[in-house]
Amino acid sequence: MMLLPRELSLNERRLVELVFRHERIARVDLAAAADITPASVTRLVAGLMALGLFSESTLKDGARGQPKKLLEIRRQQFCSLGFYLFTDKIQAALIDFGGKVIAQDSRSLGKGSAENVVEAMNVLTEELLPAVRGTGRVFLGVGLSLPGNFGSFGKSVEAHEAFLGLDGSAIQKALLNYGEWPVFLENDGTSAALGEYLFGGHDADTLFMLHIGAGFGGGAVLNGRPYRGHNGNACLPGALFPYGQPRPTLQDLEEFLKDLGLEPSSVFDAERNAAVLSPELEAWKNRAKEQIKMAVRLVSGLFDPTAIVMGGMLPSFLSDIIAAEIAREGVEGPSRGLTAAPLYSTGLGDLCGPVGAASVPFFRSFFPGSTSLSD
Repeated sequence: MMLLPRELSLNERRLVELVFRHERIARVDLAAAADITPASVTRLVAGLMALGLFSESTLKDGARGQPKKLLEIRRQQFCSLGFYLFTDKIQAALIDFGGKVIAQDSRSLGKGSAENVVEAMNVLTEELLPAVRGTGRVFLGVGLSLPGNFGSFGKSVEAHEAFLGLDGSAIQKALLNYGEWPVFLENDGTSAALGEYLFGGHDADTLFMLHIGAGFGGGAVLNGRPYRGHNGNACLPGALFPYGQPRPTLQDLEEFLKDLGLEPSSVFDAERNAAVLSPELEAWKNRAKEQIKMAVRLVSGLFDPTAIVMGGMLPSFLSDIIAAEIAREGVEGPSRGLTAAPLYSTGLGDLCGPVGAASVPFFRSFFPGSTSLSD
């Protein structure tokens, strides 16, 4: 297992993105799509093949003439590890460049201090990485999804109130005690959006993520590039629903159930395979659904995305139900003659959080939307 030996140039990243999205593509079509000369494509592809990124196969379609050769990404050759924080545990997933989960686990956090987070990361790293050691795969690093906003141009964290142990520069300092691998930090809404963009199966260049966690956050990928805004903290639909009032969040749902004398985890376990939701969960779902419709309408008007995806900490079975009901009932368009973007539940199931975090090293390493490099 090794690290990527060098950074890719902008044009190399453009080729990787095109091959990733097409799955298989001929060099002549790649040159046309990238608007790069065939000679340059040949040179760039040679470098990417030397890194192990591309393989080439022959298309045998029975036609006369020279068989067409198609480039594709060696998706199993590259892997990364993602960490996603709940209020009481950390969830981890080791994935390849196809989004396939190679190994996954979680660990209780106890007190949610930055030191405890990093200690749990070290334990889970040692537990999961043996699945790819000795396989010859390239390990791109670790993605850590953080619940909060960033300040000081990413040098500090304005953590959610449920994660105050990560506030300021605490997590950056604690990560000095993490192992040998590079760590990529990202806001949880943006990392979830990147996970859905790369591996969720939505086939959308412009995608907005409604991230339902301890708060109601979001992330947007617009034409292949995350949208961060002036301070890096854009895409917060939770501004519609102030703190202290009912909100469509996991924290709100857990408090709702506890006020009724119910243990949330037991309710979720019982409901996963139930044909009909309990009256208590049905009541919360109906209220949250109307709030999510408001967010869908607003996001549609502001970003006009190809797709809006909902996921995060909310159990995926509940996310699936809400998204299906909203699709059936419809959402009023944001303006006269305009329709609301379609809403989908996460394509990554209950691992959408750690898979989203694990997508960050792939995006930072291979995609043009993460860099301003030029040849």
